[in-house]
Amino acid sequence: MKRFTTPRKSTIALTAIIVVAAILRLWRFPDLPGGLNQDEASAGYETFALLTDGTDRWGNPWPAYFPSWGSGQNVLLSYLSMPFVGLFGLTKFSIRLVPVLLGIGAVPLLYFALRRFINLPTGLIGAALLAVTPWHITASRWALESSILPFFLLAGVTTLGYAYTSSRARHLIPFSLVFLALSLYAYGVAILVVPAIVGLYLCTRYRTVLQNWIPVGLSVLVFLVAAGPLLLFVLVNNVLHRTPGFVSALPFSVPKLVSSRLDQITDGQDLVEMNTHFVTSGFADGYLWTVPNGFLTLGVIGFPLAALGVYFAARARTPEANLFTFWLIGAIVLLFAMPGNGNRANALFIPLIALTAIGVGGLYRSMADRKTGQMVVAVIMATAVGYGVLFFHDYTTRHPRQIAESFGAGFDGALRSANDAQRASEPVYVSDRMPLNYMEVLFYLRTDPKDFRAHADFKNVDGVYDVRNYRDYYFHNDEKSLDAAPSYVAMLRGDERRECARVEPLARHGQWTVIRCVTR
Repeated sequence: MKRFTTPRKSTIALTAIIVVAAILRLWRFPDLPGGLNQDEASAGYETFALLTDGTDRWGNPWPAYFPSWGSGQNVLLSYLSMPFVGLFGLTKFSIRLVPVLLGIGAVPLLYFALRRFINLPTGLIGAALLAVTPWHITASRWALESSILPFFLLAGVTTLGYAYTSSRARHLIPFSLVFLALSLYAYGVAILVVPAIVGLYLCTRYRTVLQNWIPVGLSVLVFLVAAGPLLLFVLVNNVLHRTPGFVSALPFSVPKLVSSRLDQITDGQDLVEMNTHFVTSGFADGYLWTVPNGFLTLGVIGFPLAALGVYFAARARTPEANLFTFWLIGAIVLLFAMPGNGNRANALFIPLIALTAIGVGGLYRSMADRKTGQMVVAVIMATAVGYGVLFFHDYTTRHPRQIAESFGAGFDGALRSANDAQRASEPVYVSDRMPLNYMEVLFYLRTDPKDFRAHADFKNVDGVYDVRNYRDYYFHNDEKSLDAAPSYVAMLRGDERRECARVEPLARHGQWTVIRCVTR
């Protein structure tokens, strides 16, 4: 691997890797995957509401956490998307920009971390593996707010290790925990991962901590200030179960949720059985938005090479070499708290990729015959790239048809047709086969959040905000106002039917059929 160790050649190699990563994440962007997932619509509309009104859709000013559908949604993606939504408007392009930019940026960032903490060849191996990993490609291409957590954990680990090993450590250490604090806003599960990373690292760096106790103390203070709103939110919702009076005087809001997301996803499930199957199946969760059917979440990356990485990192005998092991330990804690899937357990994946790179690099260095070592590395990397190519071919050919239903492809066209056909005061039924159907309407109509709050009929049903209607749009198939009207326009999904005296077909957009239902 010496061929890549000169500055010019390593720069060329890294540039080529970044270009490949960008192509895999930007090809047919933002129309692949087609349609818009309900979580994307929710996060995007929250960005629009913040820009329009300085509140979320329910009127909470600059919240530390969005109540959203009732059990809450993470805020960081929506806040980071504000410049793009402000510049390009509320579109699929503008809300997917942050994830794809962070997805591309994670590749050189992993290279930098591994180069600094291990060596340059390991950095190139890690960057190349991440560039072609199926999970990371798919996660970068749509705006699920929790998918940006791995980037911020990676930035946090890199910043932490760099600060403590820099010649300017005393100046940098106070800011060493900023990205880890921000990761709490990316995805709330980070509150379980971050303490493990920081605690294990500082324990192994105890001499540096004692020698620099003032900068270290300042770093903790900066962390608490940056993470304070989210920690206050956790205190209000999980400890006090009430909102203290002083919160109303703060420049941000701390919403009290009507339900617990953790309770919803763990209710009646056997965590040991589910997560054992999740891990032993190669992190397969059955969801098409994680990876297409038939493909492994992390491609050819497996536990044996990652285990070798843990071994070689430990042999390096530096705290920084073990940072990814500390991260992995913190992420494993999640499996004891909630059912794992590609979204909830995404904190696991980058440390596994990094440790695999360390394992491959260590395997090469441990071989007496360098040519054999080079051949082993070449076979591993060629297999990873080949698997990535096969995955991407499927992702761009077969997969779009498979994922179309999950993302409600064609909804925007059906909504336009329904609006064009709607007569004065005629109701519009939006199929309740679309999860959070009202959210998609608000997104595509760019509805003023004040108008939504003033003209929506909603209530709390089992910890979920159930929106019955907004103005003339109705979101439940049993809505009596529809049958009471002489006619109404209906956006039907799949084989859905309505009982009508007469049906007038209006338009068809993929899985969506738009009709006029004449009731009498």
